[in-house]
Amino acid sequence: MQWRAGDFAVIGLLALLATATALMQQAPRDPRLAQDDMAIRQTIGAQIEAFQAGRHAMAFSYASPALQDQFGTVDAFITMVQAHYRPVYRAQNFTFTGAAKPIAAHRNMRIQLVFITDETGTGHRARYFMQKQPDGSWKIAGCHLLSTPEIEI
Repeated sequence: MQWRAGDFAVIGLLALLATATALMQQAPRDPRLAQDDMAIRQTIGAQIEAFQAGRHAMAFSYASPALQDQFGTVDAFITMVQAHYRPVYRAQNFTFTGAAKPIAAHRNMRIQLVFITDETGTGHRARYFMQKQPDGSWKIAGCHLLSTPEIEI
């Protein structure tokens, strides 16, 4: 089969259209959502880094007011995290999986999925419930660990 100049033009055009479509699908449609996603990721990352550094009061500061009220003290919060959220407390690596998803019934809530590798190299999925505060900041309103067959390579 012989290639003609017109064939290369069609292939080039198709490649350009495929690239443009992929970029449009990845780009956030709402600029506010992009800012919110960045703030959500910063909050979760900062809390995980605070756990890694043993800065418990700092880690507690990223919890929502309702969570802070529920546990009352930094020590009570850390005891709970160490007992029930060891992968988060001992995270060696973490990766955000996609944009935060809005919760339809709660306009100021989002769910952010995070893949976490613990100190043993085991992979975990965490579902973070994020709550937008009156000052515009995002706080962690809860976390749910999910089982996963994935491993980090």
